[in-house]
Amino acid sequence: AAAFHPDVALEEYVALVGLTVAMESDRPETFKGYHFGVLKSDDVNAFAAPGGFVFVTTGALRMMENEDELAGVLAHEIAHVNLRHPEDHANRAAGQAGVMGALTTGSHLVSFGLSLAGKQDAASNLASVTEGFGSVLDGFLKEIMVNGYGRDSELAADGLGVRVLCRPGVRYDPQGLKAFVARLPKKERGAWATHPQLEGRLQNIDEEIRKQGAVAPADPVRTARFRAAMAGLKGQ
Repeated sequence: AAAFHPDVALEEYVALVGLTVAMESDRPETFKGYHFGVLKSDDVNAFAAPGGFVFVTTGALRMMENEDELAGVLAHEIAHVNLRHPEDHANRAAGQAGVMGALTTGSHLVSFGLSLAGKQDAASNLASVTEGFGSVLDGFLKEIMVNGYGRDSELAADGLGVRVLCRPGVRYDPQGLKAFVARLPKKERGAWATHPQLEGRLQNIDEEIRKQGAVAPADPVRTARFRAAMAGLKGQ
């Protein structure tokens, strides 16, 4: 079963960055709010699921170099939520009722991802989240983790992600998204590396960045904050 990383402080940090982006997106509210989780996996991946869930793997976090890259990856996934790709996928999938029921239940369990409740509350929920949500991640979401939502949807999420990153209330450097995508291993298994081909994604991101004009540069303060938050991942 998929397991959540036990570092609650890391999850809180990822959630704070994600919420900074999500609250300025086209869909700042979802059915149960946004929820961010860090999954223990060496795979380089991130994905969005129905109900406003956004997950990033420890493998992806280790490959990032600064907070702007993290914001870029989360913006891409938040864009999927904005564009309702997870719901559309669920509506086409078999067993929709069971999956959505499990996700609704999970949204109560991981509400700390949005509210950033006390660490004790978050820690006490962690076992229940892993047990109750793991089967959903292993089953219904496996296809999303491997294949993404399809070429057109992935390109659309990149484009909207860049636009949201450049909004006045966010002001992250969209070059962070481009840098992360460019660094992806060519043969890495997972939606982030295979759908669509990296060259097409990079061209699409570049075009959207040009449309935005002047963008905010990466902030050394954010980078230092990122490195401090990620320190616990080293050696794991």
